[in-house]
Amino acid sequence: MTKPIPPHSDTASKAHRQTSARSEQAAFQAAVKPRLQELFEAARRELRYRVALGDFGPDLLTAEELVGETLARAWRDRRRRPRLLNFRVWLLAVLFRVAEDIARDEAQFRKLATESLQAPVPPEPLYDDDESFWEWYQPDELTRWEDVVADPSSLSPEDAVAADEQFTRSLAPRARQVFVLHTIHRVSLRDVAQALGISGSEAVRLLAEARRLVGIAGGGEGS
Repeated sequence: MTKPIPPHSDTASKAHRQTSARSEQAAFQAAVKPRLQELFEAARRELRYRVALGDFGPDLLTAEELVGETLARAWRDRRRRPRLLNFRVWLLAVLFRVAEDIARDEAQFRKLATESLQAPVPPEPLYDDDESFWEWYQPDELTRWEDVVADPSSLSPEDAVAADEQFTRSLAPRARQVFVLHTIHRVSLRDVAQALGISGSEAVRLLAEARRLVGIAGGGEGS
């Protein structure tokens, strides 16, 4: 004979879920707090880069707003973070992803606005799928990272920041992301590749391209 469910069981279960959610949120906030300064610095650099490219207007959003969007996305997608990917690196990659999505939305808006002026009937609007999830690249177990890791950068973090500020407008977004993560934030190429969803060999190629272009723009040779 099935025992009757105590009337307070649903209430207790709900209270337990609420307590667990609060604990998870507190743990997330505690993990984020030491990373905020680095996130704000990365956000300011990203905004300057996107404005220079013409992706963003100068007053589109602030660094604080970009970080806020990043943390909201990170909280929403927290269970999608690859288990072996460092939380700091993942947050930086999420920031890049958010900036890319905003740039794409802005480009789509400008396209629709232009077409609406040229056509008698505006085209059907296109909407981004907000539920689309990050397609993480999981390296093949047989990948030999010693075969694809590039030479260590000779730039100090300070020099890398200066190079990013002055010269990386000539870089495509993905190449710049590899350069920034590896050279400024000192992320290993293994983690750069996983965070950005690319192969190890592609990360090496993009880093070499970035170093070459930064060296040319700076009047010297890439390191």
